[in-house]
Amino acid sequence: MVTKGTISQENEILLNKISLGFKKAYEKLVKESALHGESLAFGKNGKTVYVPAVELLKDIENKKKR
Repeated sequence: MVTKGTISQENEILLNKISLGFKKAYEKLVKESALHGESLAFGKNGKTVYVPAVELLKDIENKKKR
């Protein structure tokens, strides 16, 4: 029996796989966009913000170094 506020081991494994897939897809999108000199659009405080993919790629690479 699963109690409220807990997650089964099976669901935790699935969540980890989904999170890893999302991370890989995001990194691929950023790398491809950086190669083409593009920016990506994000929402921030109800406004659309465009961030150069090259800057996002730098952030990804810095986080991997930690």
